Amino acid sequence: MRLIDIFGSKAQTRLIEYLLEHRERIFNQAWLARVLSLSPSTIARVVEPLTKNELVRVERVGKQMKVISLNLENPKTALLCEFYDKLKHMD
Repeated sequence: MRLIDIFGSKAQTRLIEYLLEHRERIFNQAWLARVLSLSPSTIARVVEPLTKNELVRVERVGKQMKVISLNLENPKTALLCEFYDKLKHMD
């Protein structure tokens, strides 16, 4: 995995940062789009590489709703959380 897979675009970086800030929660795609001022299609696009690298989980609920959360069981995600927490405390 390369850093571009995590921080591939400004939208992707905003999404991963929001998920890191709220790592114990599960969000629907529409909520994330609204709170991040992005379109649902942008959320779907930027979450794809994060899902591919198993940093994020996406599950379908019903016919139309997708829920998104950090994959806290993945060692790569744990490392990213640790890095993010340390970085935040350096300010």
